[in-house]
Amino acid sequence: MSGRRPMTGAGGGCAPAAPGRPRGARRMPAALRFAAGQLARFALLMVAVSMVTVALVSASPIDPVQANTGQAALLSMSAEKREELAERWGAGEPFAERYAAWASDALRGDLGESLRFNAPVVEVVGERLAGSALLLACAWLLSGAIGFALGVAAGAAQGSLFDRLVRGWCYLLSATPGFWLAMLALMVFSVWLGWFPVGFSVPIGASSASVTLLDRIHHAALPALVLSLTGVANVALHTREKTVDVMASEYMRFAEARGETRRRAVLRHGLRNLALPALTLQFTSVSEIVGGSVLVEQVFSYPGLGQAAVTAGLGGDAPLLVGIALATSAIVFAGNLAANLLYGAVDPRMRAVGGAGAVRGADEGAGAGAGGSAAGAGDAPSRPVPEGAAAGRGGGALVAACDGATAPVAAAAPGPLEGGRRSVAVPDSVGAGAAPSAGGRSAEGPDPVAAAAPGPREGGRSAGEPVPGGVPLRIHAPRPRGLLGGRRALLAGALVALAVLTAAVVAGALSAERASATDFTATNLAPCLEHPFGTDWMGRDMLARTLAGLSTSVVVGAVSAAVSSVIALVLAAASALGGPRVDAVVGWLIDLIMGVPHIVLLILVSYALGRGAAGVCVGVALTHWPSLTRVLRAEIMQLRAQPFMACSRALGVSGVRLALTHALPCVLPQYLVGLVLLFPHAILHEASITFLGFGLSPEQPAIGVILSEAMGYLTSGAWWLAVFPGAALLAVVLMFDRVGSALRRLLSVEGVQA
Repeated sequence: MSGRRPMTGAGGGCAPAAPGRPRGARRMPAALRFAAGQLARFALLMVAVSMVTVALVSASPIDPVQANTGQAALLSMSAEKREELAERWGAGEPFAERYAAWASDALRGDLGESLRFNAPVVEVVGERLAGSALLLACAWLLSGAIGFALGVAAGAAQGSLFDRLVRGWCYLLSATPGFWLAMLALMVFSVWLGWFPVGFSVPIGASSASVTLLDRIHHAALPALVLSLTGVANVALHTREKTVDVMASEYMRFAEARGETRRRAVLRHGLRNLALPALTLQFTSVSEIVGGSVLVEQVFSYPGLGQAAVTAGLGGDAPLLVGIALATSAIVFAGNLAANLLYGAVDPRMRAVGGAGAVRGADEGAGAGAGGSAAGAGDAPSRPVPEGAAAGRGGGALVAACDGATAPVAAAAPGPLEGGRRSVAVPDSVGAGAAPSAGGRSAEGPDPVAAAAPGPREGGRSAGEPVPGGVPLRIHAPRPRGLLGGRRALLAGALVALAVLTAAVVAGALSAERASATDFTATNLAPCLEHPFGTDWMGRDMLARTLAGLSTSVVVGAVSAAVSSVIALVLAAASALGGPRVDAVVGWLIDLIMGVPHIVLLILVSYALGRGAAGVCVGVALTHWPSLTRVLRAEIMQLRAQPFMACSRALGVSGVRLALTHALPCVLPQYLVGLVLLFPHAILHEASITFLGFGLSPEQPAIGVILSEAMGYLTSGAWWLAVFPGAALLAVVLMFDRVGSALRRLLSVEGVQA
């Protein structure tokens, strides 16, 4: 009897049914399982955010009764009335009882009453979110469109003048504080040129019935443009790196070899391979846009959700602060969820890799928001990847992740869809030590640690042996020897930048007394020989105040970055060496921290600590460790697979000793680079949170305080009050970037010529 034989297993018999499942039962399709896992993860993260948010506002020493009634009214209020208001607003109630009551009401759609707006929180959040919707949508679309176009054009013209200009502009933009950029735009385009309104979302004095859509667009145009610039640099540089990879692929070379122009080849073959990674990167940039809106709305007095968050934090409106934190986190998680589902729907390999962890790089990178853009925007600034340092490429991955970059999205993106290399997403549990693929390369590019030393034999051959076919595996392309490319030049540049930074800190410390000296006979003087930066409305010398403010910002940023880097090192070691349960806990902490817009999280931490300098330092230190943790964890995971680590474990060496004596010396270079790259990130966030009024006191000179005070004098023509302090802050951030980049290249496995 002929016919098809039943499918057999390796032993020739019929394949047994899956254990625990009756024969003939249908499994849920992979796409539905993937979507269900993502939705469950979304729900659990929202529950965790609600618990953390309520815990932070419950721990705050700020008395909501005094914050909302005023000191005079509080003194004249009876004890019974004070107790009644305290009970109504939940003052002094234990966290467990407070959260249980809040969760019970929240399940019914009641988030409480706003103390500042005297309305239900749901109504206030909905109204303010509707006001921010136009601003956020326009900024999100503009940043994606401009960034994608610039990235593709620069990548296709790699090495040209246009490419260098785009990269230089993106690096400068990524280091610019977002609120200072908004102040400059307001001063130039609204005050001097008069092209746009000075602020607000509708004309002043106009009734709601008389406001047209054109009026709303006119008022939202300049804030949306400024907000979109905070995300352009990140999208452009990551798209450029992906474009460079696509242009070097075999199918693009074949297209050019058969006579197609580069422009035609990019349009016909390249765009389809660049669109999906760029689209996913765009979805995960939602956190950056939402966090940046807090600062931009504050500068332009735009009545949206961001301005309401500042009002709630400064006014002690705990119910509204919780509601805004949940709303913004839901928006960020929804963007990450859309990115994950998009990849899972388009590329089945993503679902096969590992469900919720398949695009962890996208989720974790999104909450971070590129030092520059997101940091300047107040979000988890996501510092772009330098040239030749795409995510997953040796030292470049360190730069991307140390600054909270969303670079892992590009790394997680599947490779070209037609020919060429394919770059398959790797689950986060694998880290940077992924097994090499068929070409002797890992799924995300060359292994930085394996490239630095011969190491163990992988796939039957060491790193230096030729692959089948006789083609040697090149560890790195040789660099041309040049005046500006050697180690000595890099070291000299880093030392010069460090010397300038040290001089600025010392000069600021020596200028503290002069910065507070007032002279009412010399108020609001424009820059002159006696006062190069001019004077303010109290006759204080702006040069002395700027130097003192820079000194304060650098010290606060350095302390916060140092503490944050230690936290990252400890958690990375625990995650890589502590077993799967510890790794899962650390991963959840990273998801939680990166899922909340950075500025909103800093406002919550500052509110919990009663605001002030302590709130700034602790807030920055507790929120900047996730990205560096991911990088160090990947490095330690690589070391864990090395033979000497396996021998140590077999000999009974404890996990703590293994981390201190074996892992720490090996990851120390990466740790030092990450520490240096955290400095500008911390400085920008210190200035941002202080600008909003949650940081240092107005009596203490700081760049955020100086720029916040300058806001009231922009319309009077005192431009120097905003221009010089912001430019000085930008210069300090660029110098720290210079030091970090030089240190990264000096310690990079690619190396430079001596």
